[in-house]
Amino acid sequence: MANRRDAEPSPLRAGAVHTGLSLLVFGGIAGALGAAIILMGDPSEASPKQTLALFDTHDSAAPPLKTRLKTNIATASLAIETPDYSDADGSGDLPDFGPDLGVESPDDMLVAAADAAPVGEGDADTAGVRINGKLVKPGESYGDVTSIVSLDRAPIAGMTERLNGMTLPRISPDGRAPADAYARPFINPGNKPVVAIVVGGLGINATHTKSAIDELPPEVTLSFAPDATSLQTWINRARAAGHEVLIETPMEAYDYGRMKMHPLTLLASENEARNQARLERVLSRSTGYFGLINSQGSKIGDDDAAMKPVLKAVSDRGLAFIDDGSLDAGNMQQLSGETGLRYVRADSAIDAKLSAEDISSEFMELESQALEHGAALGAGYAFPITIEMVKTWTASLEQKGIVLAPASALAAKSAKAENPADDTVRTGSLEPAPVNPHG
Repeated sequence: MANRRDAEPSPLRAGAVHTGLSLLVFGGIAGALGAAIILMGDPSEASPKQTLALFDTHDSAAPPLKTRLKTNIATASLAIETPDYSDADGSGDLPDFGPDLGVESPDDMLVAAADAAPVGEGDADTAGVRINGKLVKPGESYGDVTSIVSLDRAPIAGMTERLNGMTLPRISPDGRAPADAYARPFINPGNKPVVAIVVGGLGINATHTKSAIDELPPEVTLSFAPDATSLQTWINRARAAGHEVLIETPMEAYDYGRMKMHPLTLLASENEARNQARLERVLSRSTGYFGLINSQGSKIGDDDAAMKPVLKAVSDRGLAFIDDGSLDAGNMQQLSGETGLRYVRADSAIDAKLSAEDISSEFMELESQALEHGAALGAGYAFPITIEMVKTWTASLEQKGIVLAPASALAAKSAKAENPADDTVRTGSLEPAPVNPHG
């Protein structure tokens, strides 16, 4: 029989067998220990632990900042002072401190508000807080003392006519003029000096237009661009908020050659019929305005042959004309007298320079004009800084003995063609002026 020889085992196979046996043995031991722990161990002693508080569970002495603002926002706004230009140095600077966030106690705020009340009011009248210049007494709401009377929705019956397919303003059969029907009512029983403000350029930027309508006092007159989108909707909204409105009329200036001219611009070189047609197209864009305000116009304003027929057409339709201050004062007064036009010229372009210091300076000038001559008119545009500063400044006028009036209250028809006296104050009717011409 032949001898049998066994083959040598493979090293790889032997290693795999030994590894498997080792894992089997150690796995069995670990399983046995785990079972023993589960059956015999105490879960509470399994590991160390620590409780973390994600929120403070005890009462805090002061509420969170957001809560304080929500609770005291009405009184917090009282600490924002408005510019007062009656200082001896007449600096007119805005306050150099920020708004109070209302952290003080309500009692402290009420005392501060009472101290800020206008001089001359009795103790019984100063109980309460002042919000935006209005005294709110205990038991009253801010809405109770600032109720705004909406103006009649346009058009008013009898105040329009159809001509060449267009709806145009006219004097009603009973003699009522649009300058009266669409003006904001105004009385001044105290015969105090008055100032009026026109804020223009509205209807182009929806955000700025909404801000001017909703935030400015209803006595502020608003003027709208004739080609604004949804122009009548904006005018209806402004009148519902109590604002009287004007329509801006593009007129030729000396530097129009360097800019794109509006297609309805009234031109010095154009004949009367062409300018009349363009004016009627501007007037037909909407209804509810008491008058016009020029946009540019220095060139046509110096041309009597071109300007006088325009003013005559405006006067014949019972409208007022507000000069933004860019037209020749003497010439416009002469033409307005000859055409029987209700006319007033702005004393100041309040935002010719867009800085708080310059606008404050213009406000000071308007106050001086009002105190000296009885009335003053300022004109500006709906820039955010202008809207904010007009809102703040107008809230301070009552404390200075000046009344805020609509622009229509300063525009009156000249009874004669002669130039009126320099200190004559014109109002929105033929009645005597409701202000003291000498302050």
